[in-house]
Amino acid sequence: MPKTYNPATIAKPTGRYQHAIEVKQGARTLYLSGQVGNLPDGSVPKTIEAQAAAVWANIGAILADAGMGFADLIKITILLTDKSYILPSRTARDKALGDIRPPASTLMIVSALASPDFMIEIEAIAAKE
Repeated sequence: MPKTYNPATIAKPTGRYQHAIEVKQGARTLYLSGQVGNLPDGSVPKTIEAQAAAVWANIGAILADAGMGFADLIKITILLTDKSYILPSRTARDKALGDIRPPASTLMIVSALASPDFMIEIEAIAAKE
């Protein structure tokens, strides 16, 4: 089980994330490329809610293919193209992660992603002993 670090000498995390997570030597590590809101047929939904759900479904499928699950996530980086997407993004993340230990996390608002259709992209790192 990865060890989390949230020192009492700094401010507590302001959301569902850890300040740091340590993975024991010898754990399998999986690096996920940035996942966007493409559906299995390649189409891109028109709403942030649908794209965020698709991103988390894609991440879940990759983790499952590697014999892992959301509980194995140790770091996520979320890129949004608009500040108004923060709440829908968090809602989709919370639905996907449920009650598991949240990973370390970074959220960035960016001017654009690879396609103007994309509103959200998430890259992730998972580790499993």
